[in-house]
Amino acid sequence: MKKHFFRHLSAHMHDRKYTTILSCVVLSLLFISLGSCGYSSKSLLRSNVRSIYVPIFDNNTFRRGYEFDLTKAVRDQILLRTRLNIVDKDEADSILFGKISSVSENAIIEDTKDNIVESRVSIGVDIRWVDKRTGRTIVERKNIKRPTEFIVRRNETLSSASNEAFVRVAQGIVEAMEEDW
Repeated sequence: MKKHFFRHLSAHMHDRKYTTILSCVVLSLLFISLGSCGYSSKSLLRSNVRSIYVPIFDNNTFRRGYEFDLTKAVRDQILLRTRLNIVDKDEADSILFGKISSVSENAIIEDTKDNIVESRVSIGVDIRWVDKRTGRTIVERKNIKRPTEFIVRRNETLSSASNEAFVRVAQGIVEAMEEDW
């Protein structure tokens, strides 16, 4: 029975139709394997760092309370975008220190009566991520910024724009944590 199967198969292999189909299948598999460019939903962080402690960020600006909002946004982004567990300081493999180094608001568009129509808020943050077990710095970045625009006529405010800026800067911090791996 095996001989009959292989004779039948080899007879069809010489047939042009089957050769064309086989070629298409092989080429499709080749393109699929080449087309996978390394994208993954897995975290890009080191596997030996499993937990992190994120203390309240320092704030070197006159905008009080921003340190609490930014720290919460960073913690949320770490939970959302990484596999790291946020734990107490005594249980953590690593610590993420952060400092708000600047907050600026700039008018982008003003009307003829010098009323602000569109404005931009930008929050600058410095971070240092340390492996608590070795004391070595894993990532250190200065002046991570993600500006956010707001339009006054849409009832957007500095406060609403700042909240969006906290999320965007927190996303930038997590990206910086992943980049150096």
